[in-house]
Amino acid sequence: MSEVAVLGCGPAGMFATEAVVQAGHTPTIFSRKIRSVIPGSQYLHEGIPGLTPQYPDNCVQYVRMGTPEGYAKKVYGDEKRRTGWEAYSMLYPSWNVVNAYDKAWERYENLIENATVDQGFLKEIVNQFDLVITTLPAPVLCNDGAHHHFAGTPFWIKTLPVPYADRNKDIVIYNGLETDHWYRWSILSGVCSIESTSPPPEWLEDDTVLEGRKAETTNCDCWEGVVRAGRWAEWQHGVLLHDAFRTAEIEVARRLG
Repeated sequence: MSEVAVLGCGPAGMFATEAVVQAGHTPTIFSRKIRSVIPGSQYLHEGIPGLTPQYPDNCVQYVRMGTPEGYAKKVYGDEKRRTGWEAYSMLYPSWNVVNAYDKAWERYENLIENATVDQGFLKEIVNQFDLVITTLPAPVLCNDGAHHHFAGTPFWIKTLPVPYADRNKDIVIYNGLETDHWYRWSILSGVCSIESTSPPPEWLEDDTVLEGRKAETTNCDCWEGVVRAGRWAEWQHGVLLHDAFRTAEIEVARRLG
């Protein structure tokens, strides 16, 4: 049995912890002990053994308005950018990410060591643990800011009342129309939200609006021996929430047996 450090206690961190436990190793989670707020625009594209039902909780219905070029320009400022527009054009199975995170938090909250992870802290724990898995945003662990870049796009998410008639549905609308400021509207896991990369002024004064940044690409290769699990740790477009579990599962088996 090996000792594994997991950095971060958001959904990705807790899902990675589940993989470590299932592999028979002992995890310790290092993070500020604060539960993450999960934006309404997220769901699990795959189930996570031990945290979700075997079969999907629901199916997401995708709807597209406008053009893929209009959507890409609205989100990334580049109409030629690759997006999820072409991939999502029908019904897809979905698992409730909030329920999975709640279950993982209840199961592993006691493993969280309240800590601020920085370069000095990381130097200490890489020598103390058999394996370190980070789910923290990649810039946190970068020690070469002069040469490493982290491309990303800012976004704002506003929560809306759930339409009564749609309360039991999972729906995502991709909007490539130039006439609207928003690029995605969704009902997922009972939460309705609207997303924009060019929010109207009133959004910026609304303290209920969540501001974030889409991780896209990076050339950072700091801490080569540390496993990066999840989109923000890998800082890579296309990485999904369930990938944190899968990456941890694969790397634990490969490195620790």
